Amino acid sequence: MKTKATYTYNKPVANHLKKCIEGGVSVKDMLASAIGKFQNCPQNMTILYKIYGSYMAEVRAEIVGSIGESLIARAKAGDFKSQEFYLRSKGGWSPSNTVNEVEHTDDPDEDSGAIDLLMAKLGKARNPDNTDE
Repeated sequence: MKTKATYTYNKPVANHLKKCIEGGVSVKDMLASAIGKFQNCPQNMTILYKIYGSYMAEVRAEIVGSIGESLIARAKAGDFKSQEFYLRSKGGWSPSNTVNEVEHTDDPDEDSGAIDLLMAKLGKARNPDNTDE
């Protein structure tokens, strides 16, 4: 009969996970590289997240915070790419959401091209004084 293994938090495993997260390694590869290398290492993702999930989230949050702090500092210093990235990701800005105002020089009441075309297709003559006769 096989006994069920019990897993607890292990500092060397945590250090390995932190190093992997800082290097951008996927969780699948983190686990694969830790199994067999460390005593009391989780054998699957469920156990890994159960024991180290909050720790891994904390490490990721520190990285994101550090990068975000650097990005915002560069944006405030005038770096256009940093400003644009920040506005796109956090400010809801998009260059395609700009409003293009076009100045019309023609009087829209005098533009009757579409109306004349429709009337001709219907076989009707347009009444020039706009009465219903």
